[in-house]
Amino acid sequence: MTVSFHISEHGTGNPQRSVSTVVTLPETTSDTLVLIKAATAGVRRIWKAGYRYLKAGVITVALVPLTASQRALFDGLDRERGSALMDALDACNRRCGRGAVVLGTAGFGPQRTWSTRFDMRSPRYTTRLADIPVVGAA
Repeated sequence: MTVSFHISEHGTGNPQRSVSTVVTLPETTSDTLVLIKAATAGVRRIWKAGYRYLKAGVITVALVPLTASQRALFDGLDRERGSALMDALDACNRRCGRGAVVLGTAGFGPQRTWSTRFDMRSPRYTTRLADIPVVGAA
């Protein structure tokens, strides 16, 4: 996973900084707790106070199905425990609505001063039928 921070290059008088780091996981995982822990380790590695960061990102790479991935010989992850917890979390959110149950590290909605912006997101043609362009008959 790659963790990055960027500052606007248009800010005059502000110090410029654009950094990133790669965090390697011991093995393939779909456990959100493990992914957040890895991302947090990356943030701690490159964060410096005093900068006005405009953009932060986490990019995952080398994605493969869990069933096709090789397990770590030493220091492996407890996939069974993590899988059961993630299944329970997903089931609660399906039943009660997206975001009904979130991890504490995400903060609480009313108290958060930030939120994800989706206004510039690309259409998801390959994963969502509603985003497939339709050509009208003339």
